[in-house]
Amino acid sequence: MDQGNRTYKRLIDYVKQEVQAGRLRPGDRLPTERDLALRLEISRNSVREGLRLLENMGILYSRQGSGNYLSSNFDHTMAEMLAFMYFIKGMNDRSVTEFRWAIERAALPLAIERIDADEKSELEEMIIGLEKAPTEQKQIFYDRELHRIIVRACRNDFLIASYEALTDLMDTYIQTMRAAIIEQMESRNELESAHDDLAYGVIRGDLPLALSGLEKHYTYINQYKK
Repeated sequence: MDQGNRTYKRLIDYVKQEVQAGRLRPGDRLPTERDLALRLEISRNSVREGLRLLENMGILYSRQGSGNYLSSNFDHTMAEMLAFMYFIKGMNDRSVTEFRWAIERAALPLAIERIDADEKSELEEMIIGLEKAPTEQKQIFYDRELHRIIVRACRNDFLIASYEALTDLMDTYIQTMRAAIIEQMESRNELESAHDDLAYGVIRGDLPLALSGLEKHYTYINQYKK
């Protein structure tokens, strides 16, 4: 892509403006390349460069013989882009802990307000799973899913995408962090008690209880992590 001739940026700005104005919505088809070139007074090659860049970003997708369409899967696209940024940035355990804490703290009141009956049932299943899991690997699974259910229940796409982008980092993070915490605790019951308060606080609509569980959870992380 010619960085000296950035006329393709007119196409990107046009799509952004159409979305902001509500004239272009997820699933809508864009005008043809010819129409875009005439409308924006740029070459067909510049239109193609702009379309290709937007498609690579996951903002557009093309249908053979039909045209280019605005993607409706922005949450997945945003999560993928953020995940790349986190890996490139090289986030360490401390950064992950602080960022995860900030997201969950912001999501918690919203989750209590917006969680549905199915999600409450799933949370109860995660708590039972944590109590009865025969292996640490199983406990890690239930631990991770419990937190993800709560964040998803907040219904805020930006918080959810930011949290989902941490998934790959957190797969290793949760395993090593749980091992460090449990090794230094007298009993893993302390950690599971924090999960109980967090989950049942959300299920019962008891924000102080849920916040207490979340606070204890991150207190243990900061206290016992190596």
